[in-house]
Amino acid sequence: MHKILNKIFLVHFGMMGAVVLLVGLGFSLSSFQLAQLMLAGLLVSLVFNRIFRRIFLKPILEMQTAARQVVEKELESKITEVNRDKIELQAILSSMVEGVIVIGQDEKILMMNAPIDRMFDLRTFDAVGKPYWEVIRHDTINSALKESLEEKKTLKKEISLISPTDSHFLMQISPVILSNGRLTGVVAVFHNITELKKLSQMRSEFVANVSHELKTPLTTIKGFVETLKDGAIHDRQKAERFLEIIKNHTDRLEHLVNDLLTLASIESREKPLKMEEVQIPCVIETILQLLKDQIEHQGLRCEVDIKANLPKIQGDAISLEQLFLNLLDNAIKYTPTGGLIKITSRPENGFIRTDVEDTGMGIEAESLPRIFERFYRVDKARSREMGGTGLGLAIVKHIVQIHGGHMNVVSQPGKGSTFSVYLPINS
Repeated sequence: MHKILNKIFLVHFGMMGAVVLLVGLGFSLSSFQLAQLMLAGLLVSLVFNRIFRRIFLKPILEMQTAARQVVEKELESKITEVNRDKIELQAILSSMVEGVIVIGQDEKILMMNAPIDRMFDLRTFDAVGKPYWEVIRHDTINSALKESLEEKKTLKKEISLISPTDSHFLMQISPVILSNGRLTGVVAVFHNITELKKLSQMRSEFVANVSHELKTPLTTIKGFVETLKDGAIHDRQKAERFLEIIKNHTDRLEHLVNDLLTLASIESREKPLKMEEVQIPCVIETILQLLKDQIEHQGLRCEVDIKANLPKIQGDAISLEQLFLNLLDNAIKYTPTGGLIKITSRPENGFIRTDVEDTGMGIEAESLPRIFERFYRVDKARSREMGGTGLGLAIVKHIVQIHGGHMNVVSQPGKGSTFSVYLPINS
């Protein structure tokens, strides 16, 4: 382009030089002739320049403009694509349950998703660009990240955080290595395994509790059977007493096994519920008939206060009978002779609220949060003496939950307890 323009200037100034040369050689030119020659040269130059621009320069300039537009469009398209990919990646990371943190070779954080903030309570909005050891203040995590960066290896560790509550995480760190072997950083993924840990602990405790609950009556039965075999069977009075003890412990084992099977069936949902319209007053009446003799034998008074025309609920009648049977059985067992058991039922905020109130021994405040745990007993000795398995309230809790309801307990030691069951009204 520059060479072509130079030629234009050479032609223009060449003609001007020719005029000057003619004058210098002695040719006599009048002012008019000189002006004509210069004008002619200028016109030729302008015409040539115009022709050149039209034929040569204009297409080149158009090509330059088109090329610039193509490059700008491609650049804009690439920038848009990169931004879109970045937004999609951020959306994916934000929606993940796992915590993800990406760290560059320079030990600075390149990317971090929201679950990381919640897991480690970082409370920072400008973590990106900072060294990881300034943001995450946990020695085990930082040591693992450093080891992965320095040695270019994958690590998997289980870590625990004590405050504010116990939390457990499975951490997996993977180095990001290019095809040429150069390390660009590491990606750390944190899986919250707190619930799995709790379930594992509950399973271990459950197995231990079942073993203990089975061992006690089995040991007692075995001991009295051996005593009878050793000759006590010939002493009628002793034999009858020992057989009564064996029967009581056999009944206890039967109740325990039945409660375990009931609880397992409810939790596994292996037996589908037969959901139908149920009237709470009918369920309460059925249970009171079953426990009538037990209430009278214990010397208790029972009052029932159920609102007329109580709305129906959607539920499994057999499960609901089990629910109120367990609650009333507990109330009877822990209420002394002459005490009162009161049952009330009424609509409340879209639920049918049924209260089972007693004037029994009551529950200490520190025990209230645990009474629905399997095998938890407020008074272990008295519970076993009365044939309790420690599973009744756990069964109650699960039945209420599978019906979409909830429970509340109010108790005062020495004055009694009130168990309130809320079951949704059939809409």
